[in-house]
Amino acid sequence: MFPNDETCPVCRKACLDKYGERALHCRELPGFRYRHDFVRDTLMNILRRAGISAKKEAPVNFLTDLAEGRSTLRPTDVLVFGWEGGKHACVDLTGVSP
Repeated sequence: MFPNDETCPVCRKACLDKYGERALHCRELPGFRYRHDFVRDTLMNILRRAGISAKKEAPVNFLTDLAEGRSTLRPTDVLVFGWEGGKHACVDLTGVSP
C-alpha cells in the first residue's frame, strides 16, 4: 500500500507501515470512533428488540480507590441490566484487525 514506512499525517505519533495498518488503528481518524460506535449501537438495537434492558456509555465504578476516598467512574460501552442472577453485565467493545 505504501512504498516505505512513513509518519502518520494525522496523529504524527506512529508510523504507517507499508501495508497501511496504522491507517486502520489511528484514533485520530474519523472512521476509528465511527466503527466502534456503529457496533455499539447495533448491539443496543439487538438488545432492545430482544426486550433486554441496557444503557450505552453508562458510568460504572469498578476502580474505587478507598484509600484516597475517590471514585473513578468510567463509562462502559454497554451496561446490560439483570443479565445473570439479577446482576448487571458491562460490555466493552474492542476492534482488532486480522
